[in-house]
Amino acid sequence: MNESVKELIAIGASVGAHCQPCLEHHIQVARDLGVPENDIREAVATGHQVEKGAMLAMKKFTGKTLENLAAAPSRDMQPKNQAAHATLTIYDPAMCCSSGVCGPSVDPVLAQFAGTLKQVAGVSDIRIERYNLGQQPQAFVDNETVQAMLKDGGEKQLPFIFIDDQLWIKGRYPSKQELMDKLNITPGPVLFSGSAPADDTPCCGEEGCC
Repeated sequence: MNESVKELIAIGASVGAHCQPCLEHHIQVARDLGVPENDIREAVATGHQVEKGAMLAMKKFTGKTLENLAAAPSRDMQPKNQAAHATLTIYDPAMCCSSGVCGPSVDPVLAQFAGTLKQVAGVSDIRIERYNLGQQPQAFVDNETVQAMLKDGGEKQLPFIFIDDQLWIKGRYPSKQELMDKLNITPGPVLFSGSAPADDTPCCGEEGCC
């Protein structure tokens, strides 16, 4: 796959992910590579088609989930110790966004970590702070420990993950189970079944992904 094709894929993915800085970046790179304007417009249109299909699928999904809401607890997870408070701070390497779905391919580790953070954010006594080296360099300068580690080993050691100002992990992202265990969080009952739908509806809705 050549670089032009990769950028066209990244343009469509950026639209689907609603990442405006990513879209601007990849369109500029595509233009620098000499990709025709019509191809760029087609990639954007394809991204919108995927987005539309995903919205239709999500509408059905949320409807089914809400049907079970009355019988479910008000929170999908509860801390083991309600009195505990923690601050989780992540120092990411330079990247266009932290979702894991930007660029020509999905980063499964980063995408899973982003999803886990959304779950953790639902627990009121956990504070999450996240900084991107490319977009928030001052945060790296303000933390003396982070600044010293960057000088010692450079950006290749990122990410740095702190809990209550104490370094926990560096150089990788934790698994969901690692993070839940470390923050002392127990997942609650599942609101819906994780099994596949009984019908043959496409994953992105009745109209498909494109």
